[in-house]
Amino acid sequence: MSRANAKLLRGNYISMEKKYNIMGRSRRHIALARLIIHNSSLITVFFALFTSCVEPLKLTPDIVGNILSLEVEGQTRPSNVSTAARTINIELGEGSDLSAVKVVEIVLVETARCEITAGSTLDLSSPLRVRVTTAADYEWTITATNKFDPHRPLPGGDFEQWHRADRGGTVNPDGKIWNPWRAGAVLGHDRWWDTGNYGVTLLSTSNSIATDPGEGSPANPSGRAAKLVSILAGGIKAAGGNIYFGKFGGLTTDLNATCDIGHPWQTKPRALKGWYKYFPQPIDAAIDDYVDIHPFELTKDQWLGSMDSLHVNIALWADPEGRNIPFTVNTSPGAFLDFSLYEEYVTDGLIAYGSMVSGDEQAEWGEFTLLLEYLKEGPLPENTQLFLQITSSKNCNYFIAGTSGGGPDGKTGSEMYVDELELVY
Repeated sequence: MSRANAKLLRGNYISMEKKYNIMGRSRRHIALARLIIHNSSLITVFFALFTSCVEPLKLTPDIVGNILSLEVEGQTRPSNVSTAARTINIELGEGSDLSAVKVVEIVLVETARCEITAGSTLDLSSPLRVRVTTAADYEWTITATNKFDPHRPLPGGDFEQWHRADRGGTVNPDGKIWNPWRAGAVLGHDRWWDTGNYGVTLLSTSNSIATDPGEGSPANPSGRAAKLVSILAGGIKAAGGNIYFGKFGGLTTDLNATCDIGHPWQTKPRALKGWYKYFPQPIDAAIDDYVDIHPFELTKDQWLGSMDSLHVNIALWADPEGRNIPFTVNTSPGAFLDFSLYEEYVTDGLIAYGSMVSGDEQAEWGEFTLLLEYLKEGPLPENTQLFLQITSSKNCNYFIAGTSGGGPDGKTGSEMYVDELELVY
């Protein structure tokens, strides 16, 4: 089966599973509510006849169908009930599953009936509309949010903190290696991003650097941005400019490299926003051995002359074996990070992802919003990692890139500028 067909089957299966689980749950609870109401009505009528009460049960027209309170499991404070707007907002604790919220108690005005009761399980992953009935029907909307969602920004997404160092790590304002963190920063505390500069500078100069102050995006025009440039390092291998949320691993004996992409993460963003410029060049560098293992199965001649493209890749991923580790990219065996290909190991741990690819020139700063597609619902596993990888040449892990024709002297390749990244909840 082709990867495309496998992806389609997997997507259809997930969609059907969600659909019928939700539909099944809704029907069971609606049926249960109707049964309770029906039986209660029979008991009321029987009691009235037995005691010779001749006055029939009446629904009072002037009683509005209000919900007075709603309590669910896992909420962090009382529900915010607005009878004027007929809305209820519930704040749940960190890690709560919005798609399976259990009702503890619901209090209605006298004589009102509602389709949800104590013990009902609600899907609040999107606004839920429910009906409350007195003499008329009244529609209420229930929403829920996780307490932690708005509070964790993307650290270092403004790309303001950089320093230069020698290959031995000594801070040097003229050092060969550009690092996207302040000197002395601690990994996972105030150091979050890295580049492939340590490997590139074996053969060339850093190709992932900071712009000068005052060259930032419209969101911060007095600041800096990250500048990613594709080059032919040492005249041997294409090296795409790149910056990623993680750390450089090291060099291998065959002059390839590893990098660990990801940091522990426990929030569920909806999207990634940011600013970018892009100046693509035709692909002029490709190595036979890597062309042969590329999943697109193009020949070298087919690659050469085609337009290069940028790539922004974001994902939530958890190691399927339960280890709290990032995803290691190793350019030797071809363990490349490309979630859109649905490799088996990646798919098993993949929770959500988004990918932006473009070969179009963007000469002025432009804003982008990249939505995440969630493949798995519920709380995030404790070993979840947030991945972010940005490169001026999408296929640079396979040493395929446009490495010339750009820059003032035509000696550099595709250029990408990126700035002011933020997560949207």
